[in-house]
Amino acid sequence: MLFRFFRQPAIDPLQVSMTGVKMGEKFALVGCDDPVLLAGLGAKVGLSGGAAAVLFDEHQAVLAKRAADREGFLLDAKIARDGAFAFDDAAFDMVVVDDTKAGFAARDAGLRSSVLAHAYRVLRKGGRIEIVEGLGGTGPFAKPTERPAGYDASTMLEEAGYKPVRVLAEVTNFRFVEGLKV
Repeated sequence: MLFRFFRQPAIDPLQVSMTGVKMGEKFALVGCDDPVLLAGLGAKVGLSGGAAAVLFDEHQAVLAKRAADREGFLLDAKIARDGAFAFDDAAFDMVVVDDTKAGFAARDAGLRSSVLAHAYRVLRKGGRIEIVEGLGGTGPFAKPTERPAGYDASTMLEEAGYKPVRVLAEVTNFRFVEGLKV
């Protein structure tokens, strides 16, 4: 097909399954580097769950809305340039930070800290946060995804109060870092 190049890639089951989001849960996505990730998560929770997004700008809001419309799930999307979440305390079972294209890592360190602190607030006790980091593609022309010097997802989560924090997996293109709210 001639237009296959322009089509949205299929949902990567690894990214979605590594988050552990289940049907009926409420999750919030932070950022929208990869709308395919949001689409997969939203489809996973279904109508019995809830999907929200905390976005940094209008471009991300458009990507998120398109993903929700395409997959047919309701999305409560809010733009938060300062990193503040306009959601109630303990409102979510899971927060997923989309850093697949280093959009979160590229933000100011203060903003990243604010986002993780607000994510902690909106998680229920026992809730989880997961940072999905893209590591770059493979192949002869692929470049690794660059992050600022000193950026470390595990350290940031620990400093925000999540315990325990662990790297769930590191595969060819992705790293999954998880923290729990105790």
